[in-house]
Amino acid sequence: MLRRLHALYLRYTAVHSDRRRSVALGPLGRRWGQVEQVFRDGDQLKLVGWADRTELRLSWPDGEAAFTPDIPRPDVARRHGGAVNVGFEVGVPYTARALRLLCAGDARAVTIPHPEDPLPRAANRRLQRAFLRDVLRACPALAGYATGLGDPAQHRLTIKRALRLDLPQTGHPLDAGWLRPASPPARPAIVTIIVPVFNALDLVKACLDRVERHSDLPWHLIAVEDGSTDPAVRPWLRTWVDGQGDRVTLIEHAENEGFVGSVNDGLAAAKARPGDGPVVLLNTDAMVPENWLSRLTGPLSDPGVASVTPMSNAAEICSVPAIGRGCALRNGEGDVLDRVARGLSPIALPDLPTGIGFCMAMSAAWLARVPTFDRAFGRGYGEEVDWCQKVRALGGRHLCQPRLFVEHVGGQSFGAADKVLQLRRAGAQISRRYPDYDADVQRWIAGDPLSTPRLALGIALAGQWARPLPVFLAHSLGGGAEHALQAEIAQAPAAVVLRVGGARRWRIELHLDGQRHCAETDDLTLIRDLLAPVDRVELIYSCGVGDRDPVSLPDALLSLRRGGRGDLVAMRVHDYFPISPSYTLLGANDLYKGVPALDESDPAHTTRRPDGGVVALPQWCAAWGALVEASHEVVAFSPSSLRIMQAAYPDARLRLRPHRIATRPAPVCPSHLPQQCIGILGHLNRQKGAHVLQRMAEAHPDVAFVVIGHVDSHFAMPRNVTIHGEYAPGDITHWTRHYRITQWIMPSIWPETFSFVTHEALATGLPVTGFALGAQGEALEEAALGHTVPLHPFGTAPERMFNALLRARSHPPTAEVAA
Repeated sequence: MLRRLHALYLRYTAVHSDRRRSVALGPLGRRWGQVEQVFRDGDQLKLVGWADRTELRLSWPDGEAAFTPDIPRPDVARRHGGAVNVGFEVGVPYTARALRLLCAGDARAVTIPHPEDPLPRAANRRLQRAFLRDVLRACPALAGYATGLGDPAQHRLTIKRALRLDLPQTGHPLDAGWLRPASPPARPAIVTIIVPVFNALDLVKACLDRVERHSDLPWHLIAVEDGSTDPAVRPWLRTWVDGQGDRVTLIEHAENEGFVGSVNDGLAAAKARPGDGPVVLLNTDAMVPENWLSRLTGPLSDPGVASVTPMSNAAEICSVPAIGRGCALRNGEGDVLDRVARGLSPIALPDLPTGIGFCMAMSAAWLARVPTFDRAFGRGYGEEVDWCQKVRALGGRHLCQPRLFVEHVGGQSFGAADKVLQLRRAGAQISRRYPDYDADVQRWIAGDPLSTPRLALGIALAGQWARPLPVFLAHSLGGGAEHALQAEIAQAPAAVVLRVGGARRWRIELHLDGQRHCAETDDLTLIRDLLAPVDRVELIYSCGVGDRDPVSLPDALLSLRRGGRGDLVAMRVHDYFPISPSYTLLGANDLYKGVPALDESDPAHTTRRPDGGVVALPQWCAAWGALVEASHEVVAFSPSSLRIMQAAYPDARLRLRPHRIATRPAPVCPSHLPQQCIGILGHLNRQKGAHVLQRMAEAHPDVAFVVIGHVDSHFAMPRNVTIHGEYAPGDITHWTRHYRITQWIMPSIWPETFSFVTHEALATGLPVTGFALGAQGEALEEAALGHTVPLHPFGTAPERMFNALLRARSHPPTAEVAA
C-alpha cells in the first residue's frame, strides 16, 4: 500500500510541481505580466504567458531570444485593463538553463525555472501538505477501490478529481497537419498475427472473420487456444483453421496458461517461421477495419520504431473521445470512425510512453532483442508496458497510428472483478520496476500530441450519436447563459461548443459520453474540417459576449452550414447582440432607452473592429439580421426579451421558452433583527448595478449589505458591504441564514433576458426589490414578495430603491410563507 501511495505521490508531483512554476512579472500591485506555463515541447522549452511590454528578451549562458507579445488575450484585458494583444508563446532550446527574462528599460531580470530544476524546499513542503490533504479527501474512494466495492472506474475518477489529476480543461492547439489528405503507407513483408483465444466464441468468430476479410497484406495467423472452459471454442477453431490452409497455425494448451504464456508461445512460433516481418498482437475483442494491416505496420519501416498502436474506443492513452476511459460503440460505428481516421495526414507520428497490447504491431528486430513477455505478469495486464519499457531503455520508440481506428469491445476474457484485481497487481508491479513511468504518462497526457486526431474522431462519433449534432457558439464568461447551455448539453446525446473570448479566437469543446475534450485555434477552416464527417448539424448561437470581433460572428457561424445536408440554424436570446453592439442595450450614459433606431447617434451603439474600422448600427444589424433570418427558431426566455426581439425583428421565428431553475433554494424564516441585512445575489459589474449598490451603501453606512458573489474591482465598496465571493446555487439557503439576510435587492440596470438570481432570491421566501425592467422586473411583478421601482430618473434610483426596501421591510413575510 505504501508503494502504491508513493507511486501516486510521484504522479501527483509530476502534475502539480509543473503548475507551481508560474512566475509573476513585476511587483505585487504593479504586475505587468505573468509566465503562466513552462514546459517541454519536443526539443524546445516553451514559455506561455502575457506581458504588457513591447520588447522582451530571454537570455541564457549560450544565447538569447527577443520577442514581442502579440497574441490576443482579451481575458487579460478584462482583468487588468489595457491592450488585448499581450499574450506570448515563445520557444528556446530545451537545454537552456539559468534562463532570465528581461524587459527593455528595466535592469531587473526575472529568473525562469526549468522543468527539471528541483522545486525549492518550501514549495516541496507545500506540495507534501497538499498531497496529504487531497489523499484524506480521497479516502472513501481509495477504500472502495482497495476493497473492490462499488464501481472501480468511478472510484478512479473520484480519486483523480480529489487529487486534481484529472485532465486539464484548457484546450490544446489544433494541428492543421492532421487534417490534410494522406498518402499510402509503406508495405512490409508478410505479417505474423498472434491471436490468444480464451472463451468468448462470438468475439473469436467476429475477430477472425474481420482479419480474413479486411487484411490488405500477406499474413500468417497463429491462434493460441488457451484451454477455454467453453467446450464449443476448440472444435470451432479447428474447423476454421482447416479451412485456411497453411496460412494459420493452431497451438492448443492442455491447461490455461494465461495471456502472457499464450503470447510467448505465439512469439516463439513466429520466430521459428522464415522471414523477418513484423508481428501483430491481436486480442479477440479487437475488431479490425478494412485495409488495417498496412496502416498498422507501415511505421515499422523506420528501424528505430519498436511498436505501433492504433486509436480505439478503449485503449488508454490512445482512446477516443478522451484519454483513459472506454466508450462503448454501437454496431458499425467503429468502421465509421476508421473511415475518418483513414483521411488523416501521415505527419510525424507521436511517440507513446508505452504501446497498448490489444492491437499492437511489433518490430521483428526489436523482438530479437527482447523476445518474450515477462511471465511475472501472470494472466495478463501490464506485460506490454513492461516489454515497452525494456525496449525504450534500449532506444526503441513506441508510436501511435491515428490513421487507424480499431474497435475494442474490451475485457471479455476476464470477469469485471478479476480484471480489477489483475490491473491492481500489474500497476503495483510496474510502479516498483519503473518509478518514473507514471510521471512520464502524466506529462504525455498534459501535452497530448494526439489531441487533434482524438478530437476529429470524437466529433465523428458524436455525429453518429446525435442527429443533428448541436454545435453551440458560446462565450467563456460563465453566468446564467452558461448554466442554460450546460442544461441543454446535458439533454443531448452529444454536443460541440465553439467558445469565444479566449487566448485563441475559437475554442472547440466536444461533450460526449460524460466526457469533454477541448482544442483551440484561430483558423475557422479547421473547424469546418472537423465537422465535415458529421452528416447533419444544428448551428446554435448561444452567446458571443467577449469575442474580439462580434460583428463577424453571424457570418462565421453561417459559414459552417453545408449545402445539401439539411443543416439547421437557431438562436438563443442570452444577449442583445442581434440588435446592437451594446449587448445590454445600454446607451453611453448607462441608460436603457429601448430598441435603438438604425439612425441612432448614441456612440454605445457603434463599435470598432480589430483593424480599427468603424461598424455603424445599420451595418451591424445587416450582419446579425442574416443570422436571425436563417434561424428556424429564435428562442427567448422571458416575455420581456421576446417583445424586445419582436420590436427589432418582427418577422423572426420567435419562440418563448422560459428556463427551468435546476437548483431552487429552500425557503428561510426571516430574521427579525434590529438592524436589517440586505443581500445581493450574483456577481456584480456596472450593468449588473455595482454602482447602484455602491451609492446606496455610501448613503446608508449604518446598514449592512452582503454580496453573495463577486464585485468588479473597479468599484470600491464601503466597509458596510461584505463581499462573500464564489458560491454554489445549492448553498444559497445556507449563506442566507449565515449572514442573517432579511431581504434582497436586484440592482441590475439592463433588461435581462432571464434572471436566474432573481428566481433564486424569491425562492428563499424573503422580499426582493429591483428595477421595473427586463426579465428581472417581470419576475418580481409576478411574485407576492417582489417589489419593483422605476429605473428613471436614474439619478435618484438608488435612493428610491432603498425607500422601497423600507416599505418591503414593514410588511415582512410570515413564517408560514417563508417556511
